Amino acid sequence: MDFKKILEEMLENVEGSIGASLVGMDGIVIDQVSHNAFDINAVGAEYSSIIKNAMKASSNFGLGNTAEILITTDKASMIMMLVGKNYFVALALSLDGNLGRGRLEIKKAIPKFEKELS
Repeated sequence: MDFKKILEEMLENVEGSIGASLVGMDGIVIDQVSHNAFDINAVGAEYSSIIKNAMKASSNFGLGNTAEILITTDKASMIMMLVGKNYFVALALSLDGNLGRGRLEIKKAIPKFEKELS
């Protein structure tokens, strides 16, 4: 299974999904899928700095490792979870999208990504 198939499967299983991407911690998008003109590439690249800062803050405050970040704006929600130490997956949802299902589908996809990356 390739990255695009894993991402497409996530989108198919989550009501209200807009797009998804696998991104390196350097901000480079490895692969992505999108339902419309939503630029998931730019979002993934920009949010890599947020993830790095969250990881640093969690470590500095003794809170353990960062596992998930959720950002909600007035137009969409973005769920991001780490894939190993060097990547993260980002799933964008409309405001009426199913966040719980989105989280579940990302968790199911992470081992698939890790297998493909090894």
